[in-house]
Amino acid sequence: MASDDVIAPEGPQLLASEKPVWTLFGLLLLVLIWAYWNMLREAYFAWQGGLYSHGYLIPVLSAVLLWLRRKPLEVVPDAHRYIGIGILIVAMLLRGFFCAYTVFDMWTFILAFVGIIMVVGGLSMLKWAGPVAFLLLFMFPIPWSMEQAILAPLQKIATILSAGCLQILGFMAVRDGNTIHLANTQIGIVEQCSGLRMTTILLALSVAMILMNERALWEDIVVLVFAVPIAIATNVARIVVTGMMMSFFPNNPGVDKFVHDAAGICMVPFAIMLLVVLQTIMSHLFVEEEEFQKSTDLMESPREIFWKDKQVIED
Repeated sequence: MASDDVIAPEGPQLLASEKPVWTLFGLLLLVLIWAYWNMLREAYFAWQGGLYSHGYLIPVLSAVLLWLRRKPLEVVPDAHRYIGIGILIVAMLLRGFFCAYTVFDMWTFILAFVGIIMVVGGLSMLKWAGPVAFLLLFMFPIPWSMEQAILAPLQKIATILSAGCLQILGFMAVRDGNTIHLANTQIGIVEQCSGLRMTTILLALSVAMILMNERALWEDIVVLVFAVPIAIATNVARIVVTGMMMSFFPNNPGVDKFVHDAAGICMVPFAIMLLVVLQTIMSHLFVEEEEFQKSTDLMESPREIFWKDKQVIED
């Protein structure tokens, strides 16, 4: 066969060695962190508050997901690298424009991270690493105006549902604004008890679960939609348990603090359990068409069973 007739191998061309690429990725990431150091400090200060104390976990969770979702690196076309450089330039320009708006400045970090992914691994790397960049959004606070618009309804919902649950359980509970008056004590549903933190955590965990498991699109949407009511239900359960203990042990600050902190610690595992139960229910209620076809193909018809039994008897 002539040299002109040699057929090039089909499919993506994989890199012979990935170590230089990952080294470049690490160096560019360190430069990005250095460039955004003042912004990351602002995020760190936000993590000190009760509403965004989950921020410490998001970078760790993102790193784990990046490792679990990794795929062999391919040869990157020059066009993809130019696009990545363009994204980095746009991120820097936007950062200069939003320098007076801290939260929007933080969000440009995500865009710059996407640019690094394109420069290092191209579109093929963006397909599996890009969604992890989206997860990093949950480590930043939301704008103050949006936060206040969300906090007030969440506080009201948590107060109404908690007071109703306590009344159903036989406790004298009267709601006054965002305060629940019990027989000999009261519970103030402050911003930290509104459920915003729990909602943010559940949304982040839902996104993480979606990224770890391959499912149909509608199942992913159901998980995301149910994350909010599960977060509200978990927060209400915490308030109800705290109210019950405060009624059983009135005027005992030590018990009140212990129950409040213990209920807060148990919220996340309880919410994760509810998410797992939701996924289990969906996996058992709905069977993929291919799996159903395989199971039906393995089933023998009554006619086949009859002739097989008849042959055994004759033998």
